[in-house]
Amino acid sequence: MINPDEEFIARSRRLLLALLAAVLCWVPHAQAEEIRIGGTGNALGTIRLLGDAFGKKYPQIKITVLNSLGSSGAFKAIPKGAIDIGLSSRAETDQERAAGVVSSEYARSLTVLTVSTKARVTAITRQQIADIYRGQLTQWPDGTAIRPVLRQPGDDNTRQIKSLSPEIEKALVVAEHRSGLAFAVTDQEAADKIESISGAVGVSTLALIVSEARSLRALKLDGVEPTVSNGESGSYPIVKRLFFITKPTPSAAVQQFIAFVASPDGREILVRTGNWVP
Repeated sequence: MINPDEEFIARSRRLLLALLAAVLCWVPHAQAEEIRIGGTGNALGTIRLLGDAFGKKYPQIKITVLNSLGSSGAFKAIPKGAIDIGLSSRAETDQERAAGVVSSEYARSLTVLTVSTKARVTAITRQQIADIYRGQLTQWPDGTAIRPVLRQPGDDNTRQIKSLSPEIEKALVVAEHRSGLAFAVTDQEAADKIESISGAVGVSTLALIVSEARSLRALKLDGVEPTVSNGESGSYPIVKRLFFITKPTPSAAVQQFIAFVASPDGREILVRTGNWVP
């Protein structure tokens, strides 16, 4: 005959062992280390694709790509620790280096004049660019009104277009004082408006267009096709340099991501999205 007290003790032991086994088998999921990346909108689409590929290979590290901060925003965010990797279309200044940042070029792409894929335009000249911005050329060959999409004067895309000729530089100054023209703050907003406004023309990069699968057409410039090979050879006149911005001694995870971008897998994604590696 089983003693009730012994049965109770045995049942209690079995329950205790089951609970202990459950506790030992439960292992909390380790929280993934996060790398926050932000900066110029020209690079965001490509970096998101690189981040996705990196995350599949290194799931213990989470890549978070923020919306456009601009190059200057990236330089300000790195010393504050707001982001771990900045994206810039320029190298750091002496003042920015003194604030605790360093840059490393990781890719190049083309800066391009672009229109919607619905437009019938395929090419443009320097003279036409100047005439468009100062308001002397107002219609495309099919009669559609030309609507330039402007950026702020200090924007790098604007600066590069100004560098094409003194005449274009003067015309852009005139355009900045014209009323009724569309204006965009970020690279993505500019792309949105060029896609959606009938007759729009503006500046973007080949990397943004390809990586974000935009309904945009990069125009020939003075007869030169906007291709990576023409950019590499120097035939196409406007090249966008792209930099990683970090603290002088970045974390091991940041170094791992940058190394991945430079790896064969990373380079393949760069090339596929309208970039090349210098």
